[in-house]
Amino acid sequence: MKTSHWAIISALFLAEIAATFESAMLYAALPTLIREFGDPITAGWLVTMHMLIGAAAGVLVGRMGDIYGRKRMTLWMLVIATIGSIISAATNNFGVVLAGRALQGLSVAVIPLSIGIIREAIAKDRIPVSVGLMTTGSGVGVAFGLVLGGLIVDNLNWHWLFVVSAILLGLSWLAIKLWVPGKPGIAPKEPIDWVEGALPAPGIMAMLYGVSQSKALGWGDPWVWGTIVLGALIMAYWARRSLRAKEPFVDLRLLASRNVALANLLTVCLGAGTMQVVLVFSTYTQSPTWTMAGLGLGATVAGLAKLPSNILSFFAGPLSGWLTKTFGDRSTVVAGILLAVVGWIIGTTLPSTLVAVIVILSVISFGTTILNAAIYNVIVGTVPEARTGEAIGTIAVTRGMASAIGAQVIAVLLATATLTDPVSGAQLPSPQGFRLTMGWIAGLTAIGGVFALFLSVHRKAMPDTEAALREQTASEA
Repeated sequence: MKTSHWAIISALFLAEIAATFESAMLYAALPTLIREFGDPITAGWLVTMHMLIGAAAGVLVGRMGDIYGRKRMTLWMLVIATIGSIISAATNNFGVVLAGRALQGLSVAVIPLSIGIIREAIAKDRIPVSVGLMTTGSGVGVAFGLVLGGLIVDNLNWHWLFVVSAILLGLSWLAIKLWVPGKPGIAPKEPIDWVEGALPAPGIMAMLYGVSQSKALGWGDPWVWGTIVLGALIMAYWARRSLRAKEPFVDLRLLASRNVALANLLTVCLGAGTMQVVLVFSTYTQSPTWTMAGLGLGATVAGLAKLPSNILSFFAGPLSGWLTKTFGDRSTVVAGILLAVVGWIIGTTLPSTLVAVIVILSVISFGTTILNAAIYNVIVGTVPEARTGEAIGTIAVTRGMASAIGAQVIAVLLATATLTDPVSGAQLPSPQGFRLTMGWIAGLTAIGGVFALFLSVHRKAMPDTEAALREQTASEA
């Protein structure tokens, strides 16, 4: 199939918007869903289930795309996610809606598959900017999900969220089917160890489940630590099995490469730190003005305050790719970190106007988007093409786990200094609590800058075989 560079990018961009819309749309609908299904914990499972399945699918489906063909796996994930959306749209039964959300979670795997497709279908000199452009699709999908999700919930039945999701997924399936060339995967020389391939899924889900339950049950609850430890034991057994295999399904030896290891460390800092921008500033903008740390805005206006930064960040991804291509990985990552850190430091002044908040959000989000794209480009520029999907999937898992833990840490930091609402008696974050939180995120992001200093100065030729990676790893050691 002959198709243009922009047709491929457009199809993949639409698929990423559809996948991210699936994640974001329910945040706008949570108050309605809480009323529909009775309580916050029950409704929250519609978000948690999607997150758990998405995280577990990243590595497994990414690797299956490497083996069986990335276009083929992308089309299958979109079909399954569409079926999930239709199931959720067609019922009021919570269990059935939850099952549909589980199927929808597989759409998250489209992101690592898309980056693998870019690498195999687009000229090498265009890859960094193309990867950067794809990164902005997540921001567009989040903005689209929050704004359109709010409009749907305010004017239509909540079932229409899933109808719109199904339409987006169906359109992206059609675009990829028509515009994206399909290439066969690279079959492993050794028989596939499906046990080893499947082990990360329950391990990741158990650990993330434990972390997600810590907010409701508390960190002292044995169930929280029991599931985390169970997940860690499964992952330890999987790592042992993977490292002993001659040709593992998921090759942990990729982490022996300096840039891959550093990319994962950067992702931890990013997920636990600056990617919490929506959580922190949504709380801040909706906090009452009498606390001296908030704007007292409604949820709709608070959501719209993020929209300008999402639009501006559309240009940050391609810029990140251009910087990577021109100056290398290290300089690009450092530039993104500096912007994000500056934004968070300015945030500690606790802006008192909506315009000031929008400016700060724009600075932080622009730097964070540059970082996101740069980390993907670090991976693409380091690992063999045959392992692209699993490596990007691993980054997605690392980010998901770091984000889950970071959200809990931020909740604790905001609760360290509170004020009591004289009407409801609720405990609200004080100015000190917000400054502590924003300072923590700025510091954590700056630590990522230290890791970035150890990245390779110049981009290396993209290796096409695992032997090339092992040679590179040996030389770095």
